[in-house]
Amino acid sequence: ERGLMGRRIRMLRNRLGMSQDEFAQAYGIPVANIRQYEIGRHMPPPAVRAYLKVIAAEPEMTKRAVAG
Repeated sequence: ERGLMGRRIRMLRNRLGMSQDEFAQAYGIPVANIRQYEIGRHMPPPAVRAYLKVIAAEPEMTKRAVAG
């Protein structure tokens, strides 16, 4: 399950055309966490999984909201 989640995160990031660093900065998720999720070492907590769904559905709106 962790591996599948990691692939989904990587696919989302690639769909948005972002590096891990760009994704982390744009959405306020530590880059170290993104790396760990993508390689399947850790499963994102439920709140982060929900946040990733929001990012997938509305990436630009979410980026603007995080930027303030």
